[in-house]
Amino acid sequence: MKIYYNSIKLIVASMLIATNFSCSSDDDQEVIPVPNQVTAPDTYTFERLGETTVSFTGQTTRLKMAASLFNKLNDENVNSASLLQMFDDGTGFTADSGASAEEIASIEALNNSGKKLANKTAAYGDASVQPKIAGFLSEYANDVSTSFVVDASPGVAGTYVTSSRTVRVNGKGMELNQVFAKSLIGALVMDQVAYGYLSSVKIGDDVDNDTSALGAGEYTTMEHHFDEGFGYVYGQESDVTTASSPQGNGILFNKYLKKVNESEEPGLATEIYDAFKLGRAAIVASNSIVRDEQAEIVKTKMSRVILHKAAHYLRGAAEAKAEAEVDYSDYFHGLSEGYGFILSLQFTYDSDGLNYFSHSEVEAMLAALETGNGFWDRTPSELNEMAAQIEAKL
Repeated sequence: MKIYYNSIKLIVASMLIATNFSCSSDDDQEVIPVPNQVTAPDTYTFERLGETTVSFTGQTTRLKMAASLFNKLNDENVNSASLLQMFDDGTGFTADSGASAEEIASIEALNNSGKKLANKTAAYGDASVQPKIAGFLSEYANDVSTSFVVDASPGVAGTYVTSSRTVRVNGKGMELNQVFAKSLIGALVMDQVAYGYLSSVKIGDDVDNDTSALGAGEYTTMEHHFDEGFGYVYGQESDVTTASSPQGNGILFNKYLKKVNESEEPGLATEIYDAFKLGRAAIVASNSIVRDEQAEIVKTKMSRVILHKAAHYLRGAAEAKAEAEVDYSDYFHGLSEGYGFILSLQFTYDSDGLNYFSHSEVEAMLAALETGNGFWDRTPSELNEMAAQIEAKL
């Protein structure tokens, strides 16, 4: 009996030791949480308790401000201070004569919005870019808008007319309304999306995404930041539920997303829209892995629009300049668009989280376009060589 009893004690003791080791091992193991599953909705529609949580009115306002300023860069005898007031302060916008009551109300809304373009332009980029873009406005007012009756020539601002179009250019042959608008595609839209609203600073794990106390239609800080990034792309779409095939409204990114989607890279618009949808759904599901993956897709795919169009306009200008009889109006117009897209290259975002072209590389390209008499002096080979440099990044 004594032997049997001692055997029982040994067995029990062994079981206890084994159990302790097992528990100790489990406690030391890292518990890896399983991410929540994410399913994107059919359209960019998100609600809380039956009311939408999507809001990007500030982005729509700024896109409208850019369009209004662009229109002023077609007017004669414009005041520089007035243009800078619109850009810097977000006030001073005026309706054209004969504007409808709806158009006048829209302009008044811009002036009373409290929004402005200057503080959102190149906010994450080199400090020299914002004043450079503001300088296009001043130069147009002071040199171009006062020279409508002058025939443009090398070194002389004025008007150039051909059968294709009429352009107002500076002494370098630059159509500044086109330069201004295409520069904002990078310095405003791409900069705010890639380096602002879809960055870790705005949608990272430290940003508020607690929904526990939210009521109907209320949103978290993270949700709102993501929507604001979305708004810079789709803020002028009449219906964001159909934005996978963009309408091309406005003068900035959405217009050229539509063009690239129809020509250079079909399907790109759907890729961007789908990534926005899934990324926002991931925020709702608190899945940071999917959120960050989709944000990266948005930023790299958006960058392709700028790369495509920069090369496209350089190639087009080279073809125009190579003609036996050069249509300088068409040439100046296209190369001015190319100049603005080249300026925008420094705000692109590649798979390593870097610009496809640095600020210094962009400045060197712009300086090459402006050297001597600027666009007047450029050769097809120069322009094609620059286009090939950009195409190599695609």
